[in-house]
Amino acid sequence: LPQSKDAVQLCALLVDETYGELTSHGLIVLIQQNLVYYCEDDDSQTTYYEANQGAAYALIRSGKILEVVESRYGDVARELVQNLFLMGHAKVGDLIDSYLRNRKPPTNGASNTLAELDAQQHSPARLDSILCKLLEATLLQPATHLSFRSPDDTYNEVEQKLLRDEFSGSTKGTKQKEQLKSRIRETLESMRSEGQNWKLKCSKRKFDGELSNGTNGSAKRRRFSNGSFAVNGNHAHDDESLRLDRDLVIRINYEKFTVTLRNMRLVELAHTRIGETTSHVYSELLRLLEEYIPRCRPDPRIDNIEELPDGPTITTVELAAGMSSSINVAVGIGKAPSDKINISRILKSQSSKRRHSDAGSEAEVEGEASADEEGSDEYALPLNGNRRSNFVVGDESDSHGEEAFAPDGTIHAPKRAKVTFQEKLPKPAEPENPQDVVALLKSHLILLAADEYRFLRRCGSRGHGEWTVDFDRLVHYLQQSELDSVILENFDVAGHRLARMMRKMGKMDEKHLSAMALMKQKDVRTKLAEMQMAGMADVQEVPKDASRANNRTIFLWHFDSERVSSIILQNVYKTMSRCFQRLEIERRRADGILSLTERSDVRDHVEEAFSANQMKMLREIRSKEDKLLGQVGRLDELVGTFGEY
Repeated sequence: LPQSKDAVQLCALLVDETYGELTSHGLIVLIQQNLVYYCEDDDSQTTYYEANQGAAYALIRSGKILEVVESRYGDVARELVQNLFLMGHAKVGDLIDSYLRNRKPPTNGASNTLAELDAQQHSPARLDSILCKLLEATLLQPATHLSFRSPDDTYNEVEQKLLRDEFSGSTKGTKQKEQLKSRIRETLESMRSEGQNWKLKCSKRKFDGELSNGTNGSAKRRRFSNGSFAVNGNHAHDDESLRLDRDLVIRINYEKFTVTLRNMRLVELAHTRIGETTSHVYSELLRLLEEYIPRCRPDPRIDNIEELPDGPTITTVELAAGMSSSINVAVGIGKAPSDKINISRILKSQSSKRRHSDAGSEAEVEGEASADEEGSDEYALPLNGNRRSNFVVGDESDSHGEEAFAPDGTIHAPKRAKVTFQEKLPKPAEPENPQDVVALLKSHLILLAADEYRFLRRCGSRGHGEWTVDFDRLVHYLQQSELDSVILENFDVAGHRLARMMRKMGKMDEKHLSAMALMKQKDVRTKLAEMQMAGMADVQEVPKDASRANNRTIFLWHFDSERVSSIILQNVYKTMSRCFQRLEIERRRADGILSLTERSDVRDHVEEAFSANQMKMLREIRSKEDKLLGQVGRLDELVGTFGEY
């Protein structure tokens, strides 16, 4: 999080909104929640504290994080993570005990079968299984002593220790400086991976009861009519592979959740641009790749950015094997004759090295198409996968005009394919043959790769096509899209046109800009001055001589995307702060009615205890809270796009 006045004010308001006024034990609470770093100086016996703005801002995403956990792992996992939110970091034993202590038991009218099912659903073994899944997905991570120290303090300590032990106190020459950086990177990498061996402290599952059936050490149990089993003795860990160490301290991994939120944003974008089914396929692909992406942005002090590969890859066959069976890949594909499309450029394998070219330029293609690529034209390229386009493309070609793609590969002006509209299309049957699933899945992947945003890039031919995601390029497209939306809303069509032209052409003078934008020079000058006042455009003076007279000076206007993104980000922080300040004012005005809802005799019977007028006042303040917090959630998407993704 940037060190700006607006960001600091927002973090302070978030802590106040979540924890209220902290008294004598406030510093302990902040350390427990990892909102404050601390460092002990052994020489001076002094403890230094530093605010952790990243953890403070993560409080605003608590609702989104809980929704992600619930959608993937269920209600029990959501409650566990919610308890961990309140506790900051906790031992596994304390977290499980807290959950079991606060859980509401079944009602007295419940049958014995339901009571036994509820006991199995909320047993320690079940909770161990859920926590293991969250730890394996790195959504939770073990807390180490480095979790409570500032990264700058850790880096400085490692640097001083290496200088003292290996370089006699100082470095001489460029070679030793590079060696020192390499040793620091290796040390920090090993320190960062300290908590990843948590499985070594886990014990194997227990087996109680007689080995009567000879299978996996569990006793034979009576089956109920609903398919569940009765419990003979203590089977707390019969069905679980690991029992977590009760002294293992865990915490929420906000960096991993940021990766998950970025994937959700990209899936929404794919749904908007292409279609529903293709976005589901893209969601499954990102979910499978998520395991190999620990954070959105690499740490330049630890990760060697220049030597990093493109990222994790996945093949079409692997995606078909790991994809959810609820997705019908036969839906959302429009077909066109094979002679009307040319997908060889997309199917050619590109270099696996990271592209340093501009995000707006066309991707390079290297090498020749492999045998399976050349024969892959049998997979019809989807002409339009958007669910809003209900059409069937006929096999006949238009008899007028030239072919869209000549045999020699020359691209001519495309002609419109015949489209037959139907009132109601028949629902495609789900493919039964695995080869058909792979073929249809490949069509969806080609759709994603052929889009202007380039959601995917083919990087190999293994397994019917190997694919990777260029996240930097996608985030760049997202930022440009948000910039266009903000400029269009604030400076109408004329300002949006000028901004896009300056972004594409670079620095331009008023006369040239007026001619290309087809606008009067007076209108261009007025709009540019308005944009300059808001920080969206800037001007550079190039004098023709030393006199620097206006009539002897060229004024070049330009649009700096990074500078404008920074300005928008600061404005977003300021807007979010004002939302929380407004929320506090509204709550003070309705303090009387809100204080009544906190009474123990009213909390569970609000509608019965309140009059009609009181209920109206309560609904009004709740509505204002929902609107303000909803606006904060929408602004958080902009923070992720411009600052974290």
